[in-house]
Amino acid sequence: MKNVAIRIATSFLVAGVFMDTAHAGFGSWSADVEADPFSGGNNVTVSYMSSLRSGAAILCDSATKELTVRVIPGFVYDIRMVGFDPEMKFAIDSKKLEIDAVGKTGSVGDNLAIAETVLTGDDAKAFVHAFASAKKQVAVKDGISTKPFIGTATGSTAAGKALLDCLK
Repeated sequence: MKNVAIRIATSFLVAGVFMDTAHAGFGSWSADVEADPFSGGNNVTVSYMSSLRSGAAILCDSATKELTVRVIPGFVYDIRMVGFDPEMKFAIDSKKLEIDAVGKTGSVGDNLAIAETVLTGDDAKAFVHAFASAKKQVAVKDGISTKPFIGTATGSTAAGKALLDCLK
């Protein structure tokens, strides 16, 4: 009986470890920085996974000083989206940023729909400064979903620093 209890306790412990590992990387912003031998700059990729099929990404190349903000709502791309230019809006900690951007649609991965826009100049700087100082949430209205992407601010300070360095 004692061996059975130990086996059951061990099974729960092992399951708990795998469950924590499965959730690692979800609900938090992370940043990867790589040198780009073609542009001579650095590529920064900031990402947030809501699920295995949805999330957001912010891409920056220090050589161009542009930010690509991409939302992946989690549904399959449909050919009827070709040529649709979604209006994208941003809010950090429930405060709407005065950046309204026209985006484009496309697909990534296993034919998942995306909406993305490129921010430059003052818009890129305003977005990154707000993102880096987020305390509660980062929200993007992607223009193709019925509801906005809303992610926590967890990890946005460190990821925001990588983006700020990219724009310098």
